[in-house]
Amino acid sequence: MALAYFDCFSGVAGDMIIGALLDAGLPFADFKSEIDKLKLSGYEISARKMVKGGIEGTKFSVEVHEKQPTRHPKEITKIILASKLDSDIKEKAVKIFNRLAEAESIAHGEPLEKVHFHEVGAIDAIIDICGAVIGMKLMGINRVYSSLLPLGKGTVTTSHGAMPIPAPATAALVKGFPIKISNSDTELTTPTGAAILTTLATFSDPGEFTIRRAGYGAGSKFLGGLPNLLRVMIGEPLAAFDADTVTLLESNLDRVSSENLGALLDELMASGALDVFAVPIVMKKNRPAHLLSVLCEPDKKDKLAKIIFGSGRTLGIRTSLSSRIKLPRLQIIVSTSGGDVSVKVAKLDGKNLIFPEFDDISRAMKKAGLSYDDIYFEIQRAIRKD
Repeated sequence: MALAYFDCFSGVAGDMIIGALLDAGLPFADFKSEIDKLKLSGYEISARKMVKGGIEGTKFSVEVHEKQPTRHPKEITKIILASKLDSDIKEKAVKIFNRLAEAESIAHGEPLEKVHFHEVGAIDAIIDICGAVIGMKLMGINRVYSSLLPLGKGTVTTSHGAMPIPAPATAALVKGFPIKISNSDTELTTPTGAAILTTLATFSDPGEFTIRRAGYGAGSKFLGGLPNLLRVMIGEPLAAFDADTVTLLESNLDRVSSENLGALLDELMASGALDVFAVPIVMKKNRPAHLLSVLCEPDKKDKLAKIIFGSGRTLGIRTSLSSRIKLPRLQIIVSTSGGDVSVKVAKLDGKNLIFPEFDDISRAMKKAGLSYDDIYFEIQRAIRKD
């Protein structure tokens, strides 16, 4: 299990991520053969060494020889899904583009289906996003961490005209994530770079790990005394746990019936919350109430907060970023006498910890006419046998 830590000391862009991975040892020939599976034409990719600020890095480039069409999100998704890339690569790449499309929609006040990808829809951006996911898989990276994202100031010229820095799409993408406003009068973090890292990375200290490889991806900016490079450090964790960052939303609800509270919890879970729970409390003036707690990925904070406010039960929500440690786990399918059950399997001190999906095990119980323990023991025996 390898982890990668991206040190964005002078910003991040899609080509810088790929350049850093290549500099750290990603074989260019293997990378190119995977990119070719996208079946795109009219371009050429290259990588070359260059020195910035006394540090050698790798500059990854996409040279476009033919005019590329303006593309809608659905067209980009279709290109990715129709490729011969592995299914997990497709899934992650589509997720990144979907977040990017949503950010562009918010930034320009257009419905999602009307968003035109000018810069983003260009072939180089498709390659940058798919290439970042491809590169991480080829390097065996399954845990990604990132430093905070530096944002410049000033303006940048786009197909929409002059835009403030950070670009509106970038500002939308980094909501809920740690950033730093830099004094550099240029764009340091691009929408593509922000989309990749805010989708794939955990913004926290990776903890103790052994560095096996390191690389620098060169950007196109000249920042005076600061080299425009992105550093990646790749290695193995020394800790037994995974870690990530989640947002915690909390609110005291004293104007809600049990029926409405149950419906609110269901809606929050259906809308992307990682977990939702309510605890009975006594508020000021001895009013009985419930403490509502919602755990979510940072980029879902605003969406879920709107649902809580929309319930009409509160005027305020407390928010905080929390570091979370988790046992590494595998998701497997186990056949039982009542049908297939999805199961999470974690290891602790050499022992298997088994967590079946409740909905699956409930269906299996009903189909087989067996108890929870009966199905659970079937799962346990099957896992031990393997």
